[in-house]
Amino acid sequence: MALISRIVDIPLFLYIESGCVDRLGEILSRNNLSFESVLLLSGPTTFQVLGEKVAETIRKTGSKVSTLTISDSTIDTAEKVTEKIKNSQYSVVFGVGGGKVIDIGKYAAANEGINFISVPTTVANDGISSPVSVITYNREKRSIMTKMPIGVIADIEVIKNAPIRTIRAGIGDLLSNISAVKDWELASQVKGDSFDEFSTLLSSRAAESVLNSDLDDILTEKFLNMLVGSLILSGISMGIAGSSKPCSGAEHKFSHALDAVAENPALHGEQAGLGLIITSFLRGDDWKRFISIFKRWGIPTTARELNISREDIIRALLYAPTTRPERYTILEHISIDEEKAMNAAKKTGVIE
Repeated sequence: MALISRIVDIPLFLYIESGCVDRLGEILSRNNLSFESVLLLSGPTTFQVLGEKVAETIRKTGSKVSTLTISDSTIDTAEKVTEKIKNSQYSVVFGVGGGKVIDIGKYAAANEGINFISVPTTVANDGISSPVSVITYNREKRSIMTKMPIGVIADIEVIKNAPIRTIRAGIGDLLSNISAVKDWELASQVKGDSFDEFSTLLSSRAAESVLNSDLDDILTEKFLNMLVGSLILSGISMGIAGSSKPCSGAEHKFSHALDAVAENPALHGEQAGLGLIITSFLRGDDWKRFISIFKRWGIPTTARELNISREDIIRALLYAPTTRPERYTILEHISIDEEKAMNAAKKTGVIE
């Protein structure tokens, strides 16, 4: 019998440390990378924070660099960037910014078959290394499989100086893996879904490394190194699975539903955190543990803290199954209805 193996797509290089952006030229050289023409995407603010510096550093390596400001992650913006790449023959795309910039970069680069390098300025979710882009179609967010970055350069000093809310959201998104893995196991048992033990192990261990941390200050370099590394492992778990399933279950469907029904949605990781609390209650798991940990690190545990109405919480729980109808979760398993949604949200204190 022939040997059986599988090829796993992971980044060629990974740097998580303070000041690593200052060594960008050295990093590219060490990995035998040189680019004739570079497209650098950044946000209106993040260009001033880091994008301009990265562009100048790349120019010093002899590359031509064009910059483009990204203000949203809509399909219109994604297609415009895709068209720009197609018409300009860029060698690589750098995404310097938060989730929207990186999602657009991954989407457009993958569509045109060129490489993408991720330089996050915030860590509000695991998109910094995942092969998934969240793109908005008429207010509805869809997760689209793209391609994993060939490299991630996460400067801890830059991330530390981002709004602390983004760090808390990143923790919420990471810990929600615990719910997602249970949903995938459930779908495997009840619906016969294919299940990948290795990717779920990676996803679970990434979440548990932060969940079990004894650090109280989430702004220390030690904690941020652990968080960023765990978010990157989370992204890689999706690459191994060829799907977002190890990191996206009912809690993510709830967050996507809130994006659609709430007047002022919160950050994705904040909403996924609330979803983790509610779905843990629905499973009969220890939801109180998550509330205790969230409060310790200042992560919102109620709709009021996120300025989301109780009505929108219930609407989102009822709407959530329609956001990805092909994905079986605890919400479908218990046939979520208004009474069950209200009971879970009230009992957990998510709504008053």
